Amino acid sequence: MDPPPSSLEQGLAFAESGPTDTNGTMRSLEYNQQDGFKAGPAAPQGASNRRQRRSTTTAAMIGFFFLSYLLIHFDIIGYTAVRINRSGYHWLGPCGRSAWIAQHYPKDTYLDIVTSPEALSNDSRVVREIPRYVLEYAPLVHLFSREHFWPGDIAEHLFHVTPELNYTPIQGRLKYSNLTNLDRLNDFEHGRHVYLTSNDNVEERPDWLGGEKNIPDEFDDGDGGGDSGADELQMRSKGGRSNAPAVLIVVNKGKGIVDAFWFFFYSYNLGNKVFNIRFGNHVGDWEHTLIRFQHGKPQLVYLSEHNFGEAYSYDAVEKIGARPIVYSATGSHAMYATPGAHPYVLPLGILHDQTDRGPLWDPALNSHTYTYNHLTDKLHPSNFTPEAPTQWFYFAGHWGDRFYPLDDDRQYGLVGEYHYVSGPLGPRFKHLSRRKVCQGGYSEPCVIKHWLDVNEVKVWPGLGQGEDWPDDPEMRPPGLRQQ
Repeated sequence: MDPPPSSLEQGLAFAESGPTDTNGTMRSLEYNQQDGFKAGPAAPQGASNRRQRRSTTTAAMIGFFFLSYLLIHFDIIGYTAVRINRSGYHWLGPCGRSAWIAQHYPKDTYLDIVTSPEALSNDSRVVREIPRYVLEYAPLVHLFSREHFWPGDIAEHLFHVTPELNYTPIQGRLKYSNLTNLDRLNDFEHGRHVYLTSNDNVEERPDWLGGEKNIPDEFDDGDGGGDSGADELQMRSKGGRSNAPAVLIVVNKGKGIVDAFWFFFYSYNLGNKVFNIRFGNHVGDWEHTLIRFQHGKPQLVYLSEHNFGEAYSYDAVEKIGARPIVYSATGSHAMYATPGAHPYVLPLGILHDQTDRGPLWDPALNSHTYTYNHLTDKLHPSNFTPEAPTQWFYFAGHWGDRFYPLDDDRQYGLVGEYHYVSGPLGPRFKHLSRRKVCQGGYSEPCVIKHWLDVNEVKVWPGLGQGEDWPDDPEMRPPGLRQQ
């Protein structure tokens, strides 16, 4: 014989049967110790309806606030805005949509630019001249105060490396590599598997890797801005000059959009530690900051971090005068918008980059400056440095050693991460033709931040064996998309 149902079971069964009168009027549910749950007197119809409306309203409000929290906390709003913007949906209406986008994001053209050939003229001002505003808004870079691997000179770097094809030195064709003949290495497998390999054992840390002579002069953050060209910036300099030249590449995207890429080279990248084990070292290191202008006004700033990066509105980032401030992390030289620790989540644990207000580097005081046609893959020295060499730019190989095999005493690996990875590709491979300000592929979201989040923790995507030619042809330079 089954035991009698418990009071809780009676209540659940009663609730499922629907405590109503024959005419559908809701009745209350009452409980006493002797009889258990039973229907109480019928509630007035109006009171019942009010309770239903109140319950529905309360549930809707809870759902609304929960959804809002998710959207804001996980930045889904940013992703949604980009998707709405790119997809061309107009269900918000012309006024509502325009007002919402203007409040949260810059205009559509900042996010996804499609340049038609006729948008770029052959006018010499477009082909050779760099607008003066590009230098007026040039970034200033805080290097880390206890850095061991300072900015490097790309010309000097070539004195200390030997080109290798699949670990075999390339003999005879180039007795010495320099900035005016480096592109000739593309004769070997289009340059894809050519590596500029250190002549020294990098574990012994030869002086040329450190670049101490390239520590910038002391910087005085007084009035250094204003309406000025390159010569005037030199005359009005408050310091911050490095002997290692930066590289400025200006890309006119048409319709008033100009991208100014500032590239920073280092002869060595010291990787980060996980559980006191260091991963990601490599010879040669290219980092960059992109400032996107529309009609001469800075709108967006992109900062490279390892093989990815972050995009900000110009108004969000720190500045000295009108010039954006960026921070270079110790060892890795990844670029950030704030000083301090920048943690990443790994399956193995936590690693982080570290930045601070160390020596301030003003790249506008010493740089090779160029203009680039991203439709024809043509680089030209600019009016500011008309003698700057261009051949090095077309080198399609790596600016450092190839990934060391696991039988090399310098190498070890764990869960797909390695102590030494391959050296990087040069600026030509940093997606200079990008439509969105972010470096990633066209199908990837490009979230633009309008704030500085000092507590942000990111997920580490991993480095693998190092950088290689992108699989997506659209991510390659125009001249190499068919290779």
